[in-house]
Amino acid sequence: MSAPAPDAEVSPAAAGAARNERRTWAAALLVAVASGTQVAAGLAYGSVALVANGAHSGAHVAALAVAGAAYWLARRNRTNPRFAHGAGRIGDLAAFANAVLLALAALGLAVEGLSRLIAPESPDYPAALYAAVGGLVLNLACMALLKPTMEDLRDPSGDINLSAAHLHVTADAAVAAFTLAGLAAAWRLGWVWADPVMALVGAALIAHFAGSILRRAGAALLDMRQTPALEAEVALRLRAAGLAPVVVRAWRTGPGLSAVTVRLEAPPPEAPEAVLRALADLPGVSRVSLDLI
Repeated sequence: MSAPAPDAEVSPAAAGAARNERRTWAAALLVAVASGTQVAAGLAYGSVALVANGAHSGAHVAALAVAGAAYWLARRNRTNPRFAHGAGRIGDLAAFANAVLLALAALGLAVEGLSRLIAPESPDYPAALYAAVGGLVLNLACMALLKPTMEDLRDPSGDINLSAAHLHVTADAAVAAFTLAGLAAAWRLGWVWADPVMALVGAALIAHFAGSILRRAGAALLDMRQTPALEAEVALRLRAAGLAPVVVRAWRTGPGLSAVTVRLEAPPPEAPEAVLRALADLPGVSRVSLDLI
């Protein structure tokens, strides 16, 4: 027996999906405008650093567009019967893809940093500093726009797609800050090694962020059990209803939503109805299944 839980689709996290979609597209538009401006200014003033920074920001437009498209697809397919547990995990897939892109960015930055340590170069420091400041300001604005709630950060069933987009711009802001410090030290103190060393530090931080999202999104995509508190609450309610749960499993189906499967010891004939009644008002449960095997 399997049935959707009543009113599951109106959980607080699920209801915020439209708001998060708007925020993501707004951030993508902001980065796109800034990226185009930097490239245009770099070409006009002959600054390779500005052109490179603008092109780099363009990569973040793509990442934010992936996150925004995931919200749109999930919304369009919310009632599509082809998705056994709803379309909520489209966002988890987008988050996983963006985390892979973030990991590749960390690898590229590490290779660039190592190559600059082996063969130091003297960039156009004023233009490079200007580009780093512009990138930092842009990413701080996007960080504020995409900041997840504390519940989202703590809850495994929170909006992983938004968290991935937020970490993407957070990582870039950190790299911009490290770049500023390295460039200033190289320009004013003659520490040519400072810039590539800061690049390596930034690469390590980006890799950490990427690993965090990969683990979280991967666990969701693989239906791993992440909500022991929910499972304990389900078991408690079933026992209070006079049922004897042998197995209770819960797994994520989307932002703020979980599916629950229950196996009972010697289930009575009215077990399906009794299980649904016991769990009817349990927040965040999108589907309840009774395992009869």
